[in-house]
Amino acid sequence: MRLLMVCLIAGVILSGCAAKVISSNSRTVVVESQGMDSAESQLLADKECAKHQRYARVTARPTYWLREYVFDCVQ
Repeated sequence: MRLLMVCLIAGVILSGCAAKVISSNSRTVVVESQGMDSAESQLLADKECAKHQRYARVTARPTYWLREYVFDCVQ
């Protein structure tokens, strides 16, 4: 039972580190990444840009205070 609780708590804590799309349109995608995971952020941005037959190119990387990647959707 104790192991189950530890695994459950660890899962909740780690799920907060996942990257997520904050905003998206045909030209720009903003991805928030608490863990500053560039590979996961790029993958999410590529999926969003692909909806408009484009691919993502990173234009801004996270800083210590602002944990967002900004991508331009280019052809």
